[in-house]
Amino acid sequence: MSADDARDRDRESALANGETRAVVSAATDDGGEGRPDADEAGAARAELVDLRRENARLRQRYEALRRGRYRQTAVALAALGVAGLLGGALFPPVRETLVVLGAIGLFAAAVTRYLSPERFIPVGVGSAVFGAHARNHAAVVDELGLQDAAVYVPDADRDGVRLFVPEHRDYALPDAEALRDTFVVTDDDDARGVAFDPSGGGLFDEFARSLDGPLGDDPDALARQATDALVELFELAETATAETDAADGRLTVRVEGCRFAAAETFDTPVASFVAVVVARGLDAPVVTEVAAGEETDFAVTCRWEVEDGDGDEPSADAASETENEAGESVTGETAADERR
Repeated sequence: MSADDARDRDRESALANGETRAVVSAATDDGGEGRPDADEAGAARAELVDLRRENARLRQRYEALRRGRYRQTAVALAALGVAGLLGGALFPPVRETLVVLGAIGLFAAAVTRYLSPERFIPVGVGSAVFGAHARNHAAVVDELGLQDAAVYVPDADRDGVRLFVPEHRDYALPDAEALRDTFVVTDDDDARGVAFDPSGGGLFDEFARSLDGPLGDDPDALARQATDALVELFELAETATAETDAADGRLTVRVEGCRFAAAETFDTPVASFVAVVVARGLDAPVVTEVAAGEETDFAVTCRWEVEDGDGDEPSADAASETENEAGESVTGETAADERR
C-alpha cells in the first residue's frame, strides 16, 4: 500500500467523522428547540394537578365551615337551654315558662347537632340529567311512529303507574301484565305500543310519605293535593291552579313559573305527577294533554272515563235537558191558559 492511498483513507475518515458530528449537532439542536414544548406541557399538567388539589381543598374547607356553623348553632341553642333551666331554678315566678324555653333550646340543639342538612342538586343539573332521558324516550316514540298520546295506567298489583304510548289512534288498553314490558306487543294490534315508568312516579312516592291523611278519591281533593305538592312540597312551580269537572271526567291544572322542564318535554315532571296522582286516586287510566299557554307556562289536562250511574243520580246534561223540558211545559201551559 502506497503513502498516497493511506493519506486518501485518512482524509475520507476525517470527512465521515465531520458529517457524523454535524448530524449529532443538528439532532441536538432540534431537541433543544422541542424541549420548550415539552416543558410547557409539563407545566400545564402540573398546574392542572395544583388546581385539582386546590379545588379539593376548597371543598373540604367549605364542608368544614358548614359543619362548624351547625356546631356553633347547636352550642348556642344548648347554652340558651341551660340558661332557661337555671333561670327557672332562680326565678320561681316564671319557672314554668323558663323551663319550657330551656327544654325547647336543648331539643333544638340536639336536632341541629345530629341531623345534618341534606345536599341539594341545582335545578340546572337535574334538568340536564332528566332532559337526556326525556329525549331518549321521545326518540323511541318518534322512530317507532307511535301516537302523540300519553295514557297513565294504574297497576294495583305493583302499587304503581305505567305510562302507555299507543301505536294506533284508536287504541285499546293492554292488560297490566303486558304494560310491565317496555315494548308492548300483544295479539290485539290496537293494544300495542310502549310503556315507561313515568317521571312522576318517584315524586308520587315522596308525596305519599308526606301526606297527613289518605290520598283523595275525588277530583276536587286530588286537584287540591296535587297543586299544593307542586308549589309547597316540591317547589316545581310558583303557582298552580286547578279546575275540575267530575261529570265530564276532566281536571285541568294551570302552571306558572315552572322551574323544571317545559311543556314540550316528553313526560314533563309536573304533568306526569298530576297524572299519576289522578290515576292513583281514581284508580282509572288517565289521558294527559299538555298545552303551552300565553298567560301561563302551560296547562295540564287529565281526562278519564266517567262510568254511567245506575239511574240513582242523573248526569249534568240529563238534568239540564230535564230543566229545559220543564220550562217548555210551563210556557206551553201558560200560553194555553191565555188563549182560553
